[in-house]
Amino acid sequence: MIVDVHSHNPTHERAVPPEDVTTNPLIGTGVKLAGSLSEYSTAMEPVDKALVFGIAPRPGGDKHPLTDWNAGWDENLNQNDIAARVAAINPQKFIPFMSLHPEQPDIDAEYDRAVGELGCRGIKLALSYQAVDPVSDAAFRLFDRLQSDGLPIVFHNGMSASPDAVLRYAHPLAMDEVAIAFPRLKMILAHTSHPWYEDCMSVVRKHPNVWTDISGMPSRPWMAWRAMRVFHEFSATHKMLFGSDWALWTPQETMDGLRAIPRFAREHNLPPIPEDEIEAIINRNSLELLGLE
Repeated sequence: MIVDVHSHNPTHERAVPPEDVTTNPLIGTGVKLAGSLSEYSTAMEPVDKALVFGIAPRPGGDKHPLTDWNAGWDENLNQNDIAARVAAINPQKFIPFMSLHPEQPDIDAEYDRAVGELGCRGIKLALSYQAVDPVSDAAFRLFDRLQSDGLPIVFHNGMSASPDAVLRYAHPLAMDEVAIAFPRLKMILAHTSHPWYEDCMSVVRKHPNVWTDISGMPSRPWMAWRAMRVFHEFSATHKMLFGSDWALWTPQETMDGLRAIPRFAREHNLPPIPEDEIEAIINRNSLELLGLE
């Protein structure tokens, strides 16, 4: 089973107008930050299941980190409404996750609505963009409830393309403190926490309920090889989950990039990356690991 654990809400319900096709050079040349509902559905054809989510904005601050993620939707819909609408086009395939800001005034009411009415089965947090310390009281209150309810978290981890994001809030060593405090909370540290691969491996290897996803990593061949080699040498590739980070990259692009890593190693006379470990990442049943079956 191929499960994409990291896909973003389409920014537009219908076709994306040319003026809304945005990119960010800090992410990569030509990497798009916009996409339509139809484009999302088409891009997800190679996978069996996908988690879909938005990013909750800062209360009273900029409405959307990085880009206007809700640009092409009814302005009365928030990121959780959109995730539910995306999932509704194929409920057997798409699983909506909510996104909240730990300091938003209505957090309990929106949590209840997202889970009880919209059917969200986990949460996406981007604490560096949201400017929230993961070991703050507000964050810990949210984590405590998520652990009690058995809902997994996908954390943005690693680099940022936003100048005002707080990088230490997205460092895997901060997630280590969270995992120690909440040992039953299932967590995914996204993007292999690039460029902190070694720290990411150290954290996911020691905690039974913590994994990383490889979204974004295959787009940078040298760093992808380094990350895979670190995880391979510590026998930790079983803690790596498949994710694309759509709309930035598609699942097919991500699979192709992963499968190119062993070839990259051979062509550059680098220590090998076993192809069976690559295929295991692509075909890992992440839903079972996260309790979402």
